[in-house]
Amino acid sequence: MKRIRSATIDGKRHRIVWRPLGKEKAHGLAWPDECRIDIDSTLTDPALIAEVLIHEALHRIFGHLNEERIDQIASEITNILQRAALIADDEE
Repeated sequence: MKRIRSATIDGKRHRIVWRPLGKEKAHGLAWPDECRIDIDSTLTDPALIAEVLIHEALHRIFGHLNEERIDQIASEITNILQRAALIADDEE
């Protein structure tokens, strides 16, 4: 797995910061004023990392959606990618 350092989200370049997020008790964080996303560097499961990246990108695009809706959409997109064998599915 490659740890990307940046991504274009909603037409804006965002920095991707990989760091332990145990203190924050989160897998990822989106910083609305900084064009930055933090991802927990201790994560190892590719499917979970994909879901967290998608989740945080959705926060940056659709900041008005509540956490439950963001979780649902991120999970559904991750499931599609797993079914298409684009990311590993731990259940197989």
